[in-house]
Amino acid sequence: MPILKPAALFARTHEWNELARFCTDQAPGLRIGVVRGRRRHGKSFLLEHLCRAVGGVYTLALQQSRTMALDRFADSLSQGAGFRVGRFDSWVEAMDTAADVLTSRRGQETVPLLVLDEFPYLVTHSPELPSVLQALYDQRGPSSGKPPLRIVLCGSAISTMSTLLAGDQALRGRAVIDMRIGPFGFRDAAEYWGAADLDTAFLVDAVLGGAPGYRDVVGDPPEPGDEGFYAWLERSVFNPSHILFTEPEYLLAEDPRISDRATYHAIWEAVSSGAATPTQIGGLVGMDAKALTYHLNIMKAAAFVRYEQDMLLQRKPVITVADPIVRFHDLIVRPNLVDFELREGRAAWERCRETFSSKVLGPHFEDLARQWTLRYGRERGLDDIGQVGTTTVACREHQGHEIDVVALSRTSRARDKRARITLLGEAKATNKARTAADLRRLEHVRDLLCAQGWDAGDAVLAVYTRNGVAADLVERAEETDALLVGLPEMYGRA
Repeated sequence: MPILKPAALFARTHEWNELARFCTDQAPGLRIGVVRGRRRHGKSFLLEHLCRAVGGVYTLALQQSRTMALDRFADSLSQGAGFRVGRFDSWVEAMDTAADVLTSRRGQETVPLLVLDEFPYLVTHSPELPSVLQALYDQRGPSSGKPPLRIVLCGSAISTMSTLLAGDQALRGRAVIDMRIGPFGFRDAAEYWGAADLDTAFLVDAVLGGAPGYRDVVGDPPEPGDEGFYAWLERSVFNPSHILFTEPEYLLAEDPRISDRATYHAIWEAVSSGAATPTQIGGLVGMDAKALTYHLNIMKAAAFVRYEQDMLLQRKPVITVADPIVRFHDLIVRPNLVDFELREGRAAWERCRETFSSKVLGPHFEDLARQWTLRYGRERGLDDIGQVGTTTVACREHQGHEIDVVALSRTSRARDKRARITLLGEAKATNKARTAADLRRLEHVRDLLCAQGWDAGDAVLAVYTRNGVAADLVERAEETDALLVGLPEMYGRA
């Protein structure tokens, strides 16, 4: 029987269905799943509800010694089994006992489930644990004919979790699920926060992103308007007594490989300011680009930064900050730390309004425009949308054009001259209404691409705007069948 998703679990329908199918599969033997994702993304909440639904055993590892961790595991197993299982001296003994206890419970209608949450904490003092699980799998795997058993390994240290199944690791080829729990999409985030005003929903997303855990520590969304938004910032991100005031520190602490946090903060700050290549970042940080390779690789593996490829050109990827709250801290909070610590943030906020608009809201709105095109463009008749990203188009007259949204057909590959371009878009989050000049620029870019040999003649032109459009743009769009996409369309409330 399918396991119904609990009412308390918001969204996460696909994730729930995948895990429920994993846990209800009656195939014999041990099967392993891996679940990974950033803090505050709701992994533990999801897995706790899964364990309740199937009567599984859930244990959350802490930063403890090996002996204390084994005792904590024994307590969790005892509670799930309904009797004391004793103490363990090794993880071999602990895993073997857990497998015997869980598969021998009488009257069990569901497949036994064991969840080891924050698994990297256990590996820190017990590096043999993945090999222990490998041995357990080899003894009790699907081909063994043993009773069914499911084990889920979960963790927030993404760089550690992502290497569990790498080619030279013990668990390679022994997991059937490798699930990444990410933040909510912007539509789900708006609904989760209960933000009725769309501009407010956009502002919250630009500051915090879609991590559901932030709602628990912030509370209600801001009231509409500038004053309501500042009051909300003042009691949360700008408040030195609030947990979010030092959130980037907690994010860096998730990765056990990061010790010199000052360097990583400097990299974050450089990227937030607009540095997009190792050379540019090194110039701001004061390090040679080659010396930054190790640090950037760690930040990429930990999903602290993203490497975004140009959709059309063979060029170096653009490096961007992955977490909106980190970008907000680096551009707004850190440069004015003394003001906020003295609780004199009003003047600092006023000084930063232009930076907030151009370097926080602007890039975030462009990102949402790309997400909308990929996920929801079909609502406006965009039926052939494959990869979506950005590009730069050479132009002697204007010294080049940066295009915010470029979509290829579903059968096209990025950076392939045979690719068919199906959409070109301009996304602006400024307070000014967009005009027909924006559409004329896109028409010019489309002509340039065609002249350069790209299949772009049928590309739809789209203008994404946060604050409305002028009459001449509406008229021009009707004449050319261009798309005008505002916040109501993006949030599905048009």
